[in-house]
Amino acid sequence: MLSWTPSRIAVVCALLLVGSAPAFADGWDMSLTGGFVTSGLVDPVYALGTVPGRPTRVVVRETDRESSAALGVAMFAEIFHDRARWIAPIAIGLGLRSDARATVYMGSALRLGPHASVASGVAIGPVAALPVGLSEGSAVADTNQLVNLGTRTKASWFAGVTYTFATLR
Repeated sequence: MLSWTPSRIAVVCALLLVGSAPAFADGWDMSLTGGFVTSGLVDPVYALGTVPGRPTRVVVRETDRESSAALGVAMFAEIFHDRARWIAPIAIGLGLRSDARATVYMGSALRLGPHASVASGVAIGPVAALPVGLSEGSAVADTNQLVNLGTRTKASWFAGVTYTFATLR
């Protein structure tokens, strides 16, 4: 079965945008924008701790050490109509978070004139995950199991501010 990684989602979105270019002749336009985004795709922080009544150390989540939001940069394709240039109902982007992991952004944008816009919607990207077989509260035999965490793909919110540097027409 095909797994939907952020890079595969971005390729599909790009192909859809390029393939629909002739449809922009009837008042539709597309602008290419870039800017800064923040999202809820944050890594959980795990540690080994003790729990009263248990003789071994267990996996605990340290929520006080976790970030509240992830920052990054992204490029967007915003599709809008000439009759309502102030809103782009479709905004699809690809970006890098501060931890250098790729993220796909899908949502809408409010265009503030010909160059600036504010976008929001859903971000899809990787976040840290415990190794297979471990969960919060699990006893740990090897203390090195939390050194290299794996990842899993997750969806969350995003908001961004972008600047338009090109339009299709």
